[in-house]
Amino acid sequence: MTKINPLDDQQKSDTSGTSFPDENAADTYFASLEHHTERLPPESRDAFPASEIRVTSLHALSHYFAAEMPQAGRQIHLGAEPPERPRTFLLRSKPPKPPGLYWRMPLFLYVATWLSVTWAGGFVFACCVMAILTCHELGHYIQTRRYRISSSLPYFIPLPIAFFGTMGAIIQMDGRIPNRRVLFDIGISGPLAGLVPTLVFCVIGIQQALVGPIVGHSLQFGDPLLLQWLSNLVFGPIPDEMTLYLNPIGMAGWFGLFLTTLNLFPLGQLDGGHVFYAILGKRAPAFSVLLYTLIVAYVIIAQAFIWLFMLVLIYLMNPRHPPTQDDEPPIGVFRTVLGIATLAFIVLGFTINPISETVPDLYGQELLAFLVTTSG
Repeated sequence: MTKINPLDDQQKSDTSGTSFPDENAADTYFASLEHHTERLPPESRDAFPASEIRVTSLHALSHYFAAEMPQAGRQIHLGAEPPERPRTFLLRSKPPKPPGLYWRMPLFLYVATWLSVTWAGGFVFACCVMAILTCHELGHYIQTRRYRISSSLPYFIPLPIAFFGTMGAIIQMDGRIPNRRVLFDIGISGPLAGLVPTLVFCVIGIQQALVGPIVGHSLQFGDPLLLQWLSNLVFGPIPDEMTLYLNPIGMAGWFGLFLTTLNLFPLGQLDGGHVFYAILGKRAPAFSVLLYTLIVAYVIIAQAFIWLFMLVLIYLMNPRHPPTQDDEPPIGVFRTVLGIATLAFIVLGFTINPISETVPDLYGQELLAFLVTTSG
């Protein structure tokens, strides 16, 4: 999942095209500095890093303070006459490092998520789940590097108390997305990249699955439509009193399918929200708010409180997607068709009731005998 940081007041002023009161004065000042810097020999100019502001004339600096900042000019006396020989003074500025360079915390969370997922489902399960999450997040990250969008490295979220040991991952991006086409490419690349290993693990998991009696008072995971189709191809129709038992590879495929389709919902800053806004532009937020309201109503009426945490999280992130810097250029027919098809994949991979408790234990002995027979 990618999260776009909202623009602050400074950035909003920059993107709206309005100028600050001292903009012309600043331009004149820095032009003067550049003029004096050019008088230095080439070897002297090359000795300074590009991030440093070169002040080669105290006279120019005093003129700026006196003309544009009279209060500061009275407090700082630099002399009216320039020195006989130019002297170079450095006003060092330390620009903030791009978020992507902060790798220690992302690395720590990545390792912690490996351990957490391994604790929850075993090493094979962890390898499959981390492959899905890594492909997903790299899909986003590579596109941000491609379009030179400032972004963080992926922050994986370990959660040892959960069934699968993780809540996925997130990438923080700069709020200044140039246009909807860039937003579309960044938003859709993660789900498409993550679906590749997900579908592979689903197919392998179904082929290696076992069909057996249902055990009561145990957790049962809902079957997305895609897994039902794959199951019917391999096993045919499964009786109501029987269920499909997946191995760790199949469970990783189920988890990847569920997480990907959940992230495709056209809400806020979910990946589906990015794609949805890229397709509809400024009309998207109204539809997203309407969909969010309908989902809240369903959760209340059906008492499906398993979704409460997710709804609160989306509300805190805001169901409305922020605009790009230029929403006017269209994204093209190909991207529109691809985006609609990707959003429609929710129907195939999502299950409304992902985890439920089975009926009382009526078939425990039958299951035990079945497992002993198949293992022997």
